Amino acid sequence: MLEIVKNPNIDFIGKKKYGFVFSVVITVITLILIFAIGPNFGIDFTGGALLQIKFSQPITTSQLRNSLAHIGKEHASIQSLGTEKTEYIIRASEEDPVEFAKAVKDVLATNFPDNDRQILREETVEPKIGKELLMKTLWAIIIALILILIYVSFRFDYRFGTAAVIALFHDALFTIGVLVLTQREFSIVVVGALLTIIGYSINDSIVISDRIREKQRKMRKEPYNVVLNTGLNETLSRTILTVGTTLLAVIALLIFGGSVIADFAFTLLVGFIIGTYSSIFIVAGIVSVWEEKFPKKKK
Repeated sequence: MLEIVKNPNIDFIGKKKYGFVFSVVITVITLILIFAIGPNFGIDFTGGALLQIKFSQPITTSQLRNSLAHIGKEHASIQSLGTEKTEYIIRASEEDPVEFAKAVKDVLATNFPDNDRQILREETVEPKIGKELLMKTLWAIIIALILILIYVSFRFDYRFGTAAVIALFHDALFTIGVLVLTQREFSIVVVGALLTIIGYSINDSIVISDRIREKQRKMRKEPYNVVLNTGLNETLSRTILTVGTTLLAVIALLIFGGSVIADFAFTLLVGFIIGTYSSIFIVAGIVSVWEEKFPKKKK
């Protein structure tokens, strides 16, 4: 395999305290953001209607709002995309989202007959369905974490399983915090990105854990932290290559994919970076502390 770093000898375990401090700080900041600002839930979870419209000619937000006033919807959220003033997202929480979407399209056709429109995206979700979807999403993430804990504990060691799940929770929480900070829309597509991040991160943790287990068999007389460092260093080139090539694809999606998948690509970008960090510093660091406090008897 191509080695990005030749014979690395980095003391990751010796620096675990710095990793723990960093993780605690960003976790606290994330929790403050979540409770103080709150996620920008999309209509998938709140219910309502969303229309993404592209006009052939520039149009201002004020013109759109004045047009919506004719149907009593001047308080709807209007978001401009890009600098050309031709593409907008109109969103509102409505008891009858289908009727709202129809009324918006009709009033725009009446008020701007010479400005052709293209509906790039149209979503309508009943409020009750949105609440049910939010609960199902939370359960999906919880069940995924439990299954991962069971698998990794069975496949390697319960300490690695527990550490991996803590790291995954850390990754998901941090990513959600960045979404809240940037006020990116939290939609079902973003949930898909979060589950993808969990899968990607656990894969990296499993590769590292497998190498550590392999080195543990060959280095029985060495201190456990030396074994952990050896496993981390020997997989470092693989980790850099994997995350590097993945991020190139994600960045391309973010730049060229358009506004429809921008939130998905941005979520992946943040999650893959923090997931790589946690696989190296959090998982091995927790296992190291666990071994120091409660040494496991050697077979």
